[in-house]
Amino acid sequence: MSKLLEDAPGKRLLLMGNEALVRGAYEAGLNFACCYPGTPSSEVTTLLFSLQREAPFRMEFGANEKVSLEAAAGAALAGFNTLTSMKHVGMNVAADPLGTLAYLGVRGSLVIYNADDPSLFSSQNEQDNRAYARLFGVPLFEPSSAQDMKDMTVEAFRLSHELGMPVMVRSTTRIAHLRGVVELGPVTEPPKPRRLEKSPKDFVCLPANAYGMHKKLLDKLAAAAQYSDQSPFNTVGGPADAPYGVVTSGVGAAYVTDAVHDLGLEDKVAVFRVGFSYPEPDAALLAFLRGKQKILVVEELEPVLEQHLKALAQENG
Repeated sequence: MSKLLEDAPGKRLLLMGNEALVRGAYEAGLNFACCYPGTPSSEVTTLLFSLQREAPFRMEFGANEKVSLEAAAGAALAGFNTLTSMKHVGMNVAADPLGTLAYLGVRGSLVIYNADDPSLFSSQNEQDNRAYARLFGVPLFEPSSAQDMKDMTVEAFRLSHELGMPVMVRSTTRIAHLRGVVELGPVTEPPKPRRLEKSPKDFVCLPANAYGMHKKLLDKLAAAAQYSDQSPFNTVGGPADAPYGVVTSGVGAAYVTDAVHDLGLEDKVAVFRVGFSYPEPDAALLAFLRGKQKILVVEELEPVLEQHLKALAQENG
């Protein structure tokens, strides 16, 4: 049996980031995955394909990212735990169904793994797909380590089922391809097969239905915002009365942790690691900003966190 399929809570393995995500999906009770490979996400697809021979889930290759998302969404609407995986430019292909799927929601769970590629190691652009989460209203996790990749994936499945909406896990090249120690958790049994309950008012996104769906989406995002302020993945380190603060996410959090230690600034700098980044943890961020002389924002690609912090500070004096 593959080490990724061991039911051995507490066991520690050295895993690549993408391997850790696959383990997280398995722990969460994955039923079905449909993926389109693309670096830096490719290992997720090949691993799922090889593991399905000895695991209780089914994996298929999609003709493209749009088809992959639609297949995973169909299974999620029927009540299954599903995953789709793609690189950042693949999200452009999948954007059409994603915009509607955010309105429809899911009855099982659907996790969308997206791997961005800063510095263009294997891609034609450096687009920042955090923008898609905000554009369509999809909750977003940003791992900072291999352990995060596993733990956040498990939590993404749980949150998707609880809120009835798709959830994104967004990594970047250095997180997808790093290796780190991962402590395994318990494995959950996948949901049993069941019939799709037909409900045109819930599944047909025509204007008469979509108006109400949009309101439901906003209500779900409000619940996700409350979760964000309490999320265990939004953490603060360092002294509460530190004069300087750093707000960071993704691999930036790893670099910040090393820099604060190497420069001997543990008693002067507090660090807010944003692991669940949309909806933003506004109340927690405001509490962190109070009393700070200066704030440094460390993130890859676009100034998403920086712009939000500026607006948040301006609106709250």
